[in-house]
Amino acid sequence: GVAEVTAAETGRAGLVWGRSTYAGGQRHAAQWGGDPNCTFQALASTLRGGLSFGLSGHAFWSHDIGGFHGKPTPEVYVRWAQFGLLSPLARLHGTTSRLPWDFGDEALQIVRAYLQLRYRLLPYLYSYAHVATETAVPLLRAMVLEFPDDPQTFHLDLQYLLGSELLVAPIYNQAGQRSVYFPAGRWVDYWSNEVIEGPQTRLIQAPLDQLPLYVRGNALLPTIEPGLTIPDGPFGEVTFEAYLFNQGQFELYDVDGTTRVSAALREGVLELKVQGSKGTLGLHVQPLSGMQPVRQVWLNGRELPRALDRSMPDQAGWMISEDLGVAIKVRV
Repeated sequence: GVAEVTAAETGRAGLVWGRSTYAGGQRHAAQWGGDPNCTFQALASTLRGGLSFGLSGHAFWSHDIGGFHGKPTPEVYVRWAQFGLLSPLARLHGTTSRLPWDFGDEALQIVRAYLQLRYRLLPYLYSYAHVATETAVPLLRAMVLEFPDDPQTFHLDLQYLLGSELLVAPIYNQAGQRSVYFPAGRWVDYWSNEVIEGPQTRLIQAPLDQLPLYVRGNALLPTIEPGLTIPDGPFGEVTFEAYLFNQGQFELYDVDGTTRVSAALREGVLELKVQGSKGTLGLHVQPLSGMQPVRQVWLNGRELPRALDRSMPDQAGWMISEDLGVAIKVRV
């Protein structure tokens, strides 16, 4: 088929991106959600369909940001972009222009910020893409898939987990508000670092530039500095954003191999374990309410020195960052 011809001509795996499939279609690379209208109602329907699609074993799918038929309002376009750029695959497509600068300066600035967020999260997305190829667990997960023992998640069809650590709740109406359910455990508002104790439901009011986005407590999110392009080789220096209360871990997949990172914080002592292909990593411990102040940092059984100046050392070390979190340079 097309994938085989593409592989033969380019020397790379071919990508078939279709909008229809059947049992067994999971073996093809990707699908998208057809041709929705440019409305909030269609945005919500697209999310519902995608959650169902993921539960059917399809890990990689996308949708037309802004909708397909017609011209979205700047507000619909922005809200759809926030959802679409935190979907497994992202594309801006429709019967009229979907170029961000055609929707006004405010829309351009907001969409650019979410494009940068997606690029920043690429090591996280790539890692869960790898997990999907090994397990068929999708990148974009219905809440019930991650919390099958919580009956409150059984009916949730307008919020999701991206990977296991990010809770995403797209805005799907002009009012800019919606309810969000937080399962048991601690959740951290990505924008404000507010700590939310679950289980609870909250009514959230979100300004246009803010997608309700939350990080699971103890998450270690691998990130990179967003660039204009992404090279074929492994990611550059990866920095883990640590939302640490006691202990967390992450398995980072990259084209140069696997790296396992774990962090435990007890009585002011942060113990890190790093094992795998990455010889250099960064780690930023977010300043969170209720978190113990860090006094010592250990890496693989040896104590790391504390930097005396405000710049990160060339060698391994740690320092208090400007936001009162902890910035760490790891050399294994």
